Amino acid sequence: MSRDDDVAAVDKALTRIGRAANSRRAARQRSRVSGVDLLPTAVATLAAVHRLAPVRLTEIAADIELEPSRVSKEVSRLLDAGLIEQSPDPTDRRALLLTITEAGADAWTRYRAAVDQQLERLLAGWNNRDLQRLATLLTRLAEDVGANDEGEQWQTPKPARPLFSDT
Repeated sequence: MSRDDDVAAVDKALTRIGRAANSRRAARQRSRVSGVDLLPTAVATLAAVHRLAPVRLTEIAADIELEPSRVSKEVSRLLDAGLIEQSPDPTDRRALLLTITEAGADAWTRYRAAVDQQLERLLAGWNNRDLQRLATLLTRLAEDVGANDEGEQWQTPKPARPLFSDT
């Protein structure tokens, strides 16, 4: 296969993985296993609060790349469910800071465990060497994508040395 064919194969595989991971079926399964019945956008919002708290709504919107009005709806749902709480920002009393509650942290932990369980089942047949290589290569790809995420989206990263000599 040519390099162009390999790049196309990577693109196709990433597209299939993204579709499967973000499918309604996968979300329903994660909800069923975790007992956390939230829409994917609410899960993303909860994850951002968990990771960034204390955090303003506008920071969450930027982090998960959704319009603030959409995030506001999810925040309201999470507040109503008791998964997050809000308090005045001490540096700007007009603004609110969001933090995760104990129930929210528990829900996030259960949801993450369900995601990990799904992935573990998918990779159960992989040997340790292949799994380690996959982890290394995906981490490298994620770092390259992340490095180019700040204004220079999809620019060519610095050349990297091959990670495996036998491939």
